[in-house]
Amino acid sequence: MLKKIKHSAQHSLDWYFFGGVIFLLLLGLLAVYDSSSAKALADYGNQFHFLENQILWVVLGSLGAAVLYLMDYRKLKRLALPLFILAAFLLVLVLVPLGISREVRGSRSWFALDLPDSVPVLEEIRFQPSEFAKLALILYLATLLIGSRSGRGKSNPSFRSFFVPTAAVAGLVVLEKDLGTAVIITAIGLACFFFARASFRQIILAFLIFGLGGLGLAFNSSTFRERWDVFLHPDTDPQGTGYQTRQIKITLGSGGFWGLGIGRSRQKYGYIPDIQTDAIFAVVGEEFGFLGATLVVAVFAFLIFRGFRIAERSPDEFGRVAVAGITTWLAVQTILNLGAMVGLLPLTGITLPLVSYGGSSILVLLLAMGVLLNVSRHTVVGRFTR
Repeated sequence: MLKKIKHSAQHSLDWYFFGGVIFLLLLGLLAVYDSSSAKALADYGNQFHFLENQILWVVLGSLGAAVLYLMDYRKLKRLALPLFILAAFLLVLVLVPLGISREVRGSRSWFALDLPDSVPVLEEIRFQPSEFAKLALILYLATLLIGSRSGRGKSNPSFRSFFVPTAAVAGLVVLEKDLGTAVIITAIGLACFFFARASFRQIILAFLIFGLGGLGLAFNSSTFRERWDVFLHPDTDPQGTGYQTRQIKITLGSGGFWGLGIGRSRQKYGYIPDIQTDAIFAVVGEEFGFLGATLVVAVFAFLIFRGFRIAERSPDEFGRVAVAGITTWLAVQTILNLGAMVGLLPLTGITLPLVSYGGSSILVLLLAMGVLLNVSRHTVVGRFTR
């Protein structure tokens, strides 16, 4: 007869979450090569150009994730403030016209460093500091919010400890004209605040401030207004502003239920600009069909569910808040990308996590996965005893 429940900590890798991450990484490598080979051959004379770059970043990110997985994640508290200061400094620096930052699709959010011809694979190193800022903000909030609560001897964290760092990072990203990333950063801050046991009143106040402020900034942005108009009226200028949205719908629809098959995408031949980045899901839908696209969505949903479950079972508050922030990052970025692909949200230029081509995005996200899996080793699980 079952009498009681014992609580114990598991000290092994969460193979389910790990398996989902590996699946998406492998799918991403396949999709990056498939979607970019024609462009790579035409522009660089090497059909593997983008794939080689992606493999390099995946390897570097995996090595960093392994280090973070093996260390005591609680030691990250000591690094939280220095990392946050570094992230804020880089976000300011990228806005300064010193010749080291670059504007990409209307957003000045990249550092770019040209490399000599003797360096293999990479012609230049691009780094997007807002990606690093996501992880730095999570670690800083996880440390600061818990500290503010215990320091005041109250059950709720300090509102200022949440608002100032989140607003500062989101505001700097808005100045870069990268509203999609600003939305993700705001969502990360709200999630950390919620999982730090903020009161209902505090949460409502936070939503009102960021919600109203975000809407005001968005509709004062010419870039956002243009994308919003395209979202509402995609067929008014099918060869101009609505071109990419229209081509993405054609790409997804042409896959049918079963898909055209691996390597048989037709839209990769220049119909969608930079298809290997934020529109890579369209190629997945075209080649693997509705069935394959649904599987990818299911894997993301599983990882998000699993991530919040790990957060709930974390052995300490720092781990709970950090994992909740990382999972929210994964969730909101996935929703923004997939929502835009199927026409439910306007295009934002946000990449699909772990799948899209990108250096700093996949590198930092893999580091975050290392932290999450580290916390998962120590999660508290219930066991029935007789």
